[in-house]
Amino acid sequence: MEKNQKKDEAEEEKKRRMRLRGELPPEDEEPEEVWEPMPIRTVLPYKNEDGKTMFIVSSEGKFNGNIYVCAMDEHRPLKAIEIKKDVFVTKMTLTETDKANENILCISYDDGDVELVIDMNFEKKMSVKYHDAHTGSITASVFSGKQANFFLTSGRDGLIYVH
Repeated sequence: MEKNQKKDEAEEEKKRRMRLRGELPPEDEEPEEVWEPMPIRTVLPYKNEDGKTMFIVSSEGKFNGNIYVCAMDEHRPLKAIEIKKDVFVTKMTLTETDKANENILCISYDDGDVELVIDMNFEKKMSVKYHDAHTGSITASVFSGKQANFFLTSGRDGLIYVH
């Protein structure tokens, strides 16, 4: 089973019954899966609501299509968050706004698309697309400051857009 693949409930129930009958070893005695390393695309440190330093990672290969929330003192990601498939993250920026504890995460992609996430709520994303899909890979993005009235994106298409 691939790491990002959802477990089949019927298959899990079948395995549980086989373990009860002694046909399979207990789950904690099964060999641990080995993850082959994949190239890291971007890393973005931030502080969570408790003030703990965390970081978000995007990758290539079979781990593409997700970003991973990680903690400095953990060996594995804490959470995998599904993002756009079949494109690479080129840039991630995080801006704190003047509003109490509000953050805006900007995820930029190699197809020229940009997604904005407010307060790490990935259920509510806004997508902005102005750069060319073939030559518009986002190279930089920046917010106007704490007011976050606007933001700029630049791309390999040689253009800068004000949003």
